[in-house]
Amino acid sequence: MICKIEVYIRNEEVVTGDAYIGRPVADHWCTFKETLKTEKVISEVDRRALEIVNEIAKERGLKVEVFNVSSFRGKLKAKLKGITKMPTIIIDGRKIEGIPEKEQILSLLC
Repeated sequence: MICKIEVYIRNEEVVTGDAYIGRPVADHWCTFKETLKTEKVISEVDRRALEIVNEIAKERGLKVEVFNVSSFRGKLKAKLKGITKMPTIIIDGRKIEGIPEKEQILSLLC
């Protein structure tokens, strides 16, 4: 019986604005440095795939394991499984690449 669905996604770091690093000392900033403020976000395609998987997992009482291929651990897992395209869903050793249809996932579960 299948009890786990693996989902491989990629986070992207997006610039959200400017930031300043340093601390005020008397009349100037000590170690003042201008940098960019960033935020990690999931692409719309990855988000949609994750929503579909979570919906099915909730209905069927399955566990969802998400791997972020932007991290070292996620990259390693993806490479070992031969995954090159995001998002990828693995159910019982079978892959679905891209945004899955709900029926595709259900057919692999039955």
